[in-house]
Amino acid sequence: MKLTPRFDRILPLISLVVLGLMVVFLLESNPDYPLVARISNDLPVISVAWFIIALLVIIISTGADLLAKAHPALEHRELLRLPGPLSKIEIVPLFWVLPSAVVVGSFAFFRLFQETLQGTAFILVLIVCGSLLLGTLVAQHYVLDRDPEVRDKARIGLQAVAYLVAFGMFSAIANAHYRMIFTGILAFSASVPLAYRLLARNVNDHQRPLSLALTVVGVVIAEAAAMLSFWPAPFLIVGTLLTALFYVMMNLLHHAQAGTLNRRIGWELGLVGAVVFVILTATTL
Repeated sequence: MKLTPRFDRILPLISLVVLGLMVVFLLESNPDYPLVARISNDLPVISVAWFIIALLVIIISTGADLLAKAHPALEHRELLRLPGPLSKIEIVPLFWVLPSAVVVGSFAFFRLFQETLQGTAFILVLIVCGSLLLGTLVAQHYVLDRDPEVRDKARIGLQAVAYLVAFGMFSAIANAHYRMIFTGILAFSASVPLAYRLLARNVNDHQRPLSLALTVVGVVIAEAAAMLSFWPAPFLIVGTLLTALFYVMMNLLHHAQAGTLNRRIGWELGLVGAVVFVILTATTL
């Protein structure tokens, strides 16, 4: 008998996060919203929304961690332990990445349309974030299934969510028009966790995926984002280009890890990247 996801835990967790996002949007839509601080003209404006989003990330990460550890596949597995006096606490950071990225990415992307779409953007962020969180938590449950076919379908679902979130984050970064160095830092910070999640093969696979994400994916995406910050193109175009580059790099690294990388796959991925770049450039011009 196949073990079904714990919807009695998943749905209340998602409802709490969606309620938190609702509070954030209501605060930001208030014209008298006073809780704002600007450190420098070159840095983002810090508001209370940042702290609420950080709290929501902690909540969804903790919930995803507990859901993963409750799965029978991890009951008798040796998991990562916290250092020092908290060494008895086991954690599964691999299962934190996508749920927390969904919260940040959904909020960062749809708030770009807050002035133009107004209430519609408010409704969209709640629907999209809730739907992506539900799909992510369910897929993370099935990715631990014993059936290889079920695991493969769950991985495909997680990959789709990762690329959607990457597009949202990259578009938000491109729209901010920060200085080149800050654009690169933000793009690096957005791409590394997602790359780590896509490259890791299991819950105990940390060192190699993390090193690849830091030294290869993060650096290349950061440099590309910094260079594209000089290109006067719409932020959706820049976000799509960075997502296409991220997709090509992830597939190259995945095939390299699996030992299936050959000339045909290299040409196919290179062609995909080139076609996307040509189409978007022509559209922009």
